[in-house]
Amino acid sequence: MNRRTGVLESPVGPRVRIDGREVDYFCGTSYFGLHGHPEVIEAACAAAREVGLGAATSLATRAHVELNARLRQFLNVETVTLVPSGYLAPLVLLQSLAADYDVIFVDRAAHYGELDAVRASGKRSVSFEHLDANDLAQRLASHLRPGDRPLVLTDGVFPSTGAIAPLADYIAALSRYPDNTLCIDDAHGVGVLGASGRGTLEHWGVDCRDAYACGTLSKAFGAAGGIVPGTQSLAEKIRVLSKVPIGASAPSAPAAAAASAAVRLLAAHPEMRRTLWDNAARLRAGLRELGFDLAASPVPIVSLVGRAGLDLHRSHARLAADGIAVLYVPPRGYSDAPDVESLRIAVFSTHSHDQLDRVVDALRRAI
Repeated sequence: MNRRTGVLESPVGPRVRIDGREVDYFCGTSYFGLHGHPEVIEAACAAAREVGLGAATSLATRAHVELNARLRQFLNVETVTLVPSGYLAPLVLLQSLAADYDVIFVDRAAHYGELDAVRASGKRSVSFEHLDANDLAQRLASHLRPGDRPLVLTDGVFPSTGAIAPLADYIAALSRYPDNTLCIDDAHGVGVLGASGRGTLEHWGVDCRDAYACGTLSKAFGAAGGIVPGTQSLAEKIRVLSKVPIGASAPSAPAAAAASAAVRLLAAHPEMRRTLWDNAARLRAGLRELGFDLAASPVPIVSLVGRAGLDLHRSHARLAADGIAVLYVPPRGYSDAPDVESLRIAVFSTHSHDQLDRVVDALRRAI
């Protein structure tokens, strides 16, 4: 499937129906298949029957209260601010921290939501080379004036390639500057990475007191809406300095209930995360046998980059003919997409070994 083509006719999962045809599905971001999980769907339906699709009021529903409580426990934070979408979460974070920084240093391949947040901040900004802590250090040294306080902004996990930002190296680069801030858009990391699923900070062993993170409920958690976890102090800054939470509707009650059920499932079944990592490792190992250079990583995003003599657009079409849906990404086709064509393969914990092996076999024939 190419981006934005075809009509999905079943819940997202390892196998779906698109335009009347059943296919093995390796697209999107439903890393645990929770978007189609019966308990998640039923939770959303129950909330819709209880209070409708939206509260149409500033009052919280029971679903929102339960979601906040479950997220606080899952993420081990004092509180979580819910915002309409993950796209808006970096904006809320930068607005709430406006008094704490003067110059933003942002990864050149950061997600569009981060770049929009940077522009909306009104602060000076400097781009640094993708995933390059040395370039960040050089730009900090050359662009900060005496007394300037830097803020570094990056994806935790990049959506097209699955690369993980080297947060410890960024913290080391920032350590020369006493008043510094590190912010991570962890949309693809939260729920997926870390022993407890708390995301990229936990993956690298970075103390949450050394950085801020925001994320989304629309990927690992199978629902919709954005989150800004943190302290009560941060939540108060958001309340005072950001108009997003009060000027835009919160995630709907059904979405909140769905996310709450998903968090409960992930907390109760940590083996889902291990299965996801094992599936990602199995697929990477199979693809290495085909000659693709893939580093070991627990991230369930596998990016196959084009090379001489390999037509990935044609390979993508052959996979589709075999009933396997992956995403073809044209050169620079997304925020962090490579300069050459690529295939993005999303691994779910719910994919069977047979499905993973079929992808490898189909690619062997396609290339």
